Amino acid sequence: MTASLDADLRERAARLTVAFDGSAWVLGRPDLGVFVAVPEPGAVFVTTLQETGSADEATARASEAAGEPVDGGDFIDGLTAAGLLDPAAAPDDTVAPAGRRVKWIEGISPRAAARLFGRTGWSFYTVALLFALAVLVTRPDLRPSWQDAWFLPSPGLSVFGWLVLGIAFGALHEAWHWLAGRAIGVPATFRVSYRGMYIVYETDLTQIVAVPRDRRHGVYLAGMAVETVVVAAALGLRMLVPPGALDDLLAAVVLFRIVAIVWQWAALPLRSDSYALLANALRCHNLYRVTWLTVKNRIFRLTGPETAELAGAGARDRAMARWFALLYVAGIAVMAWVFLTVMLPLMVSLAQWGVTQFAEGQVGSAGFWEALVVTAYVGLRLGLPPLLALRERRLRRAGALL
Repeated sequence: MTASLDADLRERAARLTVAFDGSAWVLGRPDLGVFVAVPEPGAVFVTTLQETGSADEATARASEAAGEPVDGGDFIDGLTAAGLLDPAAAPDDTVAPAGRRVKWIEGISPRAAARLFGRTGWSFYTVALLFALAVLVTRPDLRPSWQDAWFLPSPGLSVFGWLVLGIAFGALHEAWHWLAGRAIGVPATFRVSYRGMYIVYETDLTQIVAVPRDRRHGVYLAGMAVETVVVAAALGLRMLVPPGALDDLLAAVVLFRIVAIVWQWAALPLRSDSYALLANALRCHNLYRVTWLTVKNRIFRLTGPETAELAGAGARDRAMARWFALLYVAGIAVMAWVFLTVMLPLMVSLAQWGVTQFAEGQVGSAGFWEALVVTAYVGLRLGLPPLLALRERRLRRAGALL
């Protein structure tokens, strides 16, 4: 009976990956996308299970590594509760993931992808950044303005132009993340999916936690790096192209890509690319959650489970969270500035155009239908996300009651 139990435990432990990220050991189930950070004795425990399948032997070795007795049974229970050793926590191969895999991009070899993110590649991205900054400093006429968003004959058409540009550059941004992951050998999937009425691109890079932290920086920066190249190329073309339709399009590209880059650096509370980069550089594991609990603890009162969660968080996460909250505040301020200087003027201008079209255009005219379609589209863009969030909240509550 004991031999059978040992074999079962060894089989379950064999599904785990064990990797050192420079500050802690990471245990993971890549097939489930579940990863946890543990001290060295925890890693010793799991590797011993994988080797022998004996909980007693694993406990003895982990105790030796810790310098004090450890509770092996309690550790196994914890890993099982997290889904790492749960025999029932197996991926369901019969259920296809949401969205459609873009298989042609997954045919790019790691060696080919690495050419984009080697010393030459990052030198190119740096030159593009410096060129874009130099142009913006020395050529005030090429600096973006919210008015550049109206790059088609009418505001209504421009709104749908934004949609097309957003889809195109969103795909490019996510594809570059995928390629950067591919370059360092991270198994990943690139998918086209949707959320409500929105087309979205999903890059699954959960297994990056098994890669040393120093090799992850490029993956997190990749999306902003290619955005910088787009901005530099658009600015360079604007210096050569005389005013006209193409120049208007390039101006809109510069505006929206710069806003996208600024937003990535400001949206730390939304766990943007810059958040992932900083959390990785600071060698934290759950900085977002620990920062939130730290701020809440200063302003309000934590619940019992939240107090226990904060107390059980890693020492480095708790230390970094004390000042990382200031970056959150700064990020919120920058997002507010972007809203006031770009988004709000656009919304007001679009509303004025729509009112004019409805007031002066005849029912059934081209202008009337254009304004009606734009109004419906903008209404869905603004109203659908909160409706979807409310629906998900209700579903969670219903599931909790079952």
